[in-house]
Amino acid sequence: MSTTLAGSCFCGVVHYRIQSTAERFYYCECAQCRKMTGSIAATNLRLAPAPIEWQSGAKHIRVFRAADGRDFTRCFCTICGSGLPYLNRPGDALVVPAGSLDTLPPMAVERRVFAAERPDWASFASRLPAHVGFAPASH
Repeated sequence: MSTTLAGSCFCGVVHYRIQSTAERFYYCECAQCRKMTGSIAATNLRLAPAPIEWQSGAKHIRVFRAADGRDFTRCFCTICGSGLPYLNRPGDALVVPAGSLDTLPPMAVERRVFAAERPDWASFASRLPAHVGFAPASH
């Protein structure tokens, strides 16, 4: 079923709208995604190929494609560095970084990919203390 998604970058310069069909929603734990996001994993929504309607800020969008190895691409705002949607190199999927969405994704995260590359230090352990905001300073 087709859905309409809207999103933007952190600084608010770039806004987009997409109408497509959601195929998968996943965490990618590969080394490239960790480096590019600076986090444990990238959280991406994979959609059927569709046009991206850049509503604002198109001149501030850049695309990086790795020259070797996996089909690794990152589209981003040149002002704030936020990840943005892109058509993958083979052209068979539109990849949307979930953190860029201003609307709710049409499905829940359903899988992890490249899990064998997850580092030993990475943990989403529920036993760790949780805080609504920043953790209070320890004394």
